[in-house]
Amino acid sequence: MRIVFWQNCLSPHQLPYIIHLLEDARVNKVVIVAEETINKSRKDMGWDIASFPGLDKCDVYVSPSPQQVEQLLCTNPENSYHLFSGIRGFHFVFQAFQCSLKYNLKRGLITERPNTFAFGHANGKPLWLHRIRFLIQDRKYAPHIQAVFAMGNDAVKYFHSVWKQWDIFPFSYCTYNEEFTRSLPTTPQLSSNVHFIYVGSLSWRKAVLDILKAQNRICKHNKANNCQISYIGDGAERNKLETYIKTKTLTNIKLLGKKKNSEIPDILAIHDILILPSIYDGWGAVVNEALSKGLYVICSDKCGAKELLNDERCGKVFRSRDYKQLATIMQYCLENITEIRKNKEFRQRWAQECISGKIIAKYLIDCLTKEKTERPWFRKSSI
Repeated sequence: MRIVFWQNCLSPHQLPYIIHLLEDARVNKVVIVAEETINKSRKDMGWDIASFPGLDKCDVYVSPSPQQVEQLLCTNPENSYHLFSGIRGFHFVFQAFQCSLKYNLKRGLITERPNTFAFGHANGKPLWLHRIRFLIQDRKYAPHIQAVFAMGNDAVKYFHSVWKQWDIFPFSYCTYNEEFTRSLPTTPQLSSNVHFIYVGSLSWRKAVLDILKAQNRICKHNKANNCQISYIGDGAERNKLETYIKTKTLTNIKLLGKKKNSEIPDILAIHDILILPSIYDGWGAVVNEALSKGLYVICSDKCGAKELLNDERCGKVFRSRDYKQLATIMQYCLENITEIRKNKEFRQRWAQECISGKIIAKYLIDCLTKEKTERPWFRKSSI
């Protein structure tokens, strides 16, 4: 089988499984077609996609000519599967999809649920409006798509609701990590402080202020609070965070600003718990990365990656915008930090076994070849 990926840029959250596809005997060629190598926002974050380990195994086309696009579409059509990411979000991908309609091809989408807050909180578009838009604008394309790889259960439900004839597979982004090897305990193991961390943009959509509201609530009830919170990232909400910290006289809060993406794994490794309180997150790949480093994870019920927290040893989910419930879970972490740290190696091994690039690659191929399969992060762990 030949698998062709159409993307706006080389995706750092898809490459970790794409590079493993050729290890499966069912796949003989992998092609990645992108408008650009990396977009500006990811470049500013320190991503270096061009040197991504294993990318040399794939045929990569960046900013292809119209003639190259046609050639890629008409090559070996009976044995090819074309997977489009961001079909409505990126003009290049949509153009390639439209061009593909001239050929008898197998097509699939890799997609998140529609962002109901794409135009801001005050201008949020509910899912019923997205369904109407689908009927008016996109329904004509639906019969030409065979499979949908939907990020998280909310996305699965949405795409089932708009076109029941599709094969819809729950899917996951993933992150690049070296093979897990047992290591000596890192700094938090030896510290009396409990180290929480947030990684991402400081935007209203991420609800980053809710972490401080939860911390303030904890402080009111626990004068001996040993909670330390670090923020990695920058954005429009930074001033609000600084003002809140000053107004409430909160201590042990670090706003560390932007860091190169290559630095993030080592920073995560010296923390205990990741918090992702988003109002909307199609997936939230930082959850994958945190689990692979052994962190316990707290995320909102609006994050697609909440699916990864089925095992109570991996983390907990709270209602988005409910900072009181978030405070309760953070307090639980403070009271149970010894047990949480004891399970660090379990989380690392679980991530290797259930959400690593090799595992997601096999799952994708199983889905495309209609093998009986289940999402690997729902399997009972052998650990």
